[in-house]
Amino acid sequence: MNSREVWSTSEWRQQAEQWIDAVLEALGVVRLGPAEQPRIRFWSTQLTVPTDHGTLWFKENNLGQFAEASIMSLLGELAPDHVTAPLAIEPSRGWMLTADHGATLDSLGSDDPSVWARITSDFADLQQRVAPHGERLSEAGLVLMNPEVAANFVENQLLLHTGLPSEHPLYLSADEADDVVRRLPAIGDAVEVLRGVAVPLSLDHNDLHARNCFLPGASADPLRFFDFADAYWAHPFSTLLVPITQMREQWKTTADDPRIQRVIAAYLERWTDFAPLPELRAAVEPALALAGVHRYGSWLRLLVYADDASMRAYAPTALHYLRTLTDPVLRP
Repeated sequence: MNSREVWSTSEWRQQAEQWIDAVLEALGVVRLGPAEQPRIRFWSTQLTVPTDHGTLWFKENNLGQFAEASIMSLLGELAPDHVTAPLAIEPSRGWMLTADHGATLDSLGSDDPSVWARITSDFADLQQRVAPHGERLSEAGLVLMNPEVAANFVENQLLLHTGLPSEHPLYLSADEADDVVRRLPAIGDAVEVLRGVAVPLSLDHNDLHARNCFLPGASADPLRFFDFADAYWAHPFSTLLVPITQMREQWKTTADDPRIQRVIAAYLERWTDFAPLPELRAAVEPALALAGVHRYGSWLRLLVYADDASMRAYAPTALHYLRTLTDPVLRP
């Protein structure tokens, strides 16, 4: 039985609600009504629980992102003002229960580049806060994607794709795999550039956008980020790929648009204690080349556990990132 089927059963629902009720009792929180299940996706499901302390959110992930609960719990310890720390987790099931922190940043409906600058700048602060704690985050289950091994990771996965039946949604022909292999030296070139810039590895959210952060309680407070299921421990600048992609789509423009460049500059300004701004700028495109590996990898680890319909629906997305590895992001 696949995850979507399991999450639709009364047995699973009973187990989840029993755990929720035990947590509420331990916290002294009173449930005010039945839990609702707003969505079931092949990557996760949620329950909303009305209580006398507001709505609480329960989440369970696809096994490929099982560790998010433990990762979020540790991030809440390391940077409590920058993330939505769970109220409780059950690491053996990957369950977490979290308070509702209100509206997300996308609720503003703003086209102002300063919104994107706030997202990326505040996330840079989080990255620097957790940068010394890679070993602890790895022990919590955060997947390491050291730039030095990114090309080997891709090459190893090609054996999976070419070994599948030709009708499988993740199948690649030998010619298609050879095209990916021809791209791997460019990843090596990117890594060589990054070696020369003294920026430490840190947290790549890998899906950073306005729907994954809450509006702050006060204007001076940092944004609170959530949904770290796709995250990697990797080069921090890779986290810019999703913001740049979404800004291009939002404004129907190219990456050389001055608005996008201002957002990138605001992000890099937070890193000038590590290297001069020109060196930081030179590291962005190489880090974005690696970001394609991260996007591909996060989809692949989900699809391992996908039902047939989800595999057919989302395998093309994973293969898109594989086929476009090292395509320029900032350059035309």
